[in-house]
Amino acid sequence: MLFYAVSLSQNCSLEYLVSYLESRYCIEMRKQLLDERFSERTVNFVKSVLSRLIDEQFSHVLYNESFLSEFNYVRIKDSTKFIVPSNLEAHYKGCGGSGSTASICIQFEFDLKTGKFLDLTLTEAVRNDQQDAKETTEDVCKNDLVIRDLGYFSLPVLQKIVEKEAFFLSRLLSNVSVYDENGVEIDFAKLYVFMKEHSVEQYDKQVFIGKDKIPMRLIIGLVPPEVYQDRLRRRQKEEKKKGRQTKDRTRILLHFNLFVTNVEARILPSEKVMPLYRFRWQVELMFKNWKSVFSIHTLQKMKEERYITMLYIRLILIIVNLQIINQLQSTLSKHRIRDSILSYKKTLQTLKNRFSDILYILRCEQEKAMEILKNIYLILSKNHWREKRKKRENYLENIGLFICQ
Repeated sequence: MLFYAVSLSQNCSLEYLVSYLESRYCIEMRKQLLDERFSERTVNFVKSVLSRLIDEQFSHVLYNESFLSEFNYVRIKDSTKFIVPSNLEAHYKGCGGSGSTASICIQFEFDLKTGKFLDLTLTEAVRNDQQDAKETTEDVCKNDLVIRDLGYFSLPVLQKIVEKEAFFLSRLLSNVSVYDENGVEIDFAKLYVFMKEHSVEQYDKQVFIGKDKIPMRLIIGLVPPEVYQDRLRRRQKEEKKKGRQTKDRTRILLHFNLFVTNVEARILPSEKVMPLYRFRWQVELMFKNWKSVFSIHTLQKMKEERYITMLYIRLILIIVNLQIINQLQSTLSKHRIRDSILSYKKTLQTLKNRFSDILYILRCEQEKAMEILKNIYLILSKNHWREKRKKRENYLENIGLFICQ
């Protein structure tokens, strides 16, 4: 019943659900009794289902065995926040933005090499990304590569990753001091003038970061003038809202793309740093699809246990569908069909529309399930490809940069 409810575009009332139970399964139940079924025990049950599903994922996508083969997992993590009904404020406090008193944060991490889910956690929105980074450092293992945005930036966390013999790639936070090999703080204003005068577009050097002077590589790239002007306008607009002036140091740093990493240059040359970091946008696209296709952020007001249960059920259905997509992508990659990447948005929408088939696969005997899966395979292998954009590298071309020919 819950799977059916979250497969619909609109929210479902209790009256609608009890009608569905009676018409579909001949189960008669008053809506008050159904409402009582949504309890703390129900929430714990669906959380355990989600946890088990993540632990026992049945498929993964491997574009090529040599894709980033130097690393164990390539861990890409990000979060999304959205406002929830005010009656959830006791357990899901908001950040204060947009006048909200209650908000939920979803922390999502996956392995870029296989598509495997590594973390999917619901928290209150006041628990920020940096706090999450500190609390989940133990999940990182030897030879993992961690790629995250500035919200997770923490020097103690980077130091912990190094101690675990793992690797990181991150943007550099603007207020962090950077020192050269002689311990002298780098003057980015002078560096900008030097790079402009000598037509140096990219610079790669060993530096020390922060008060503790942690050694790492700094990759510096100049951005085009139009990009700089756009960045400056956006930054000035943000500062104006807060009643502040844009600092001179900030103006200078906007001229650069600044990345820090402890991966050796022979494994990750400077020209591949930006393409690798660009993969992080896959999480942003995931969140966008979850919201546009499954409406995880627009549940109506209801009691807390029912709301959280319905949200977890949405996430469970998303993972099941993504596992089917990954299995199909893996099959297509092995057979080199069109040498293309499936569009998550298109395939998720189709799988959502064919929910009855997905549910039937989970419930019926294997022979019938295989027949339905073959039919879905044929549908998804036609007109469900990620579109190529002009003057922009597509996902497959980006992967190609990291594959040994």
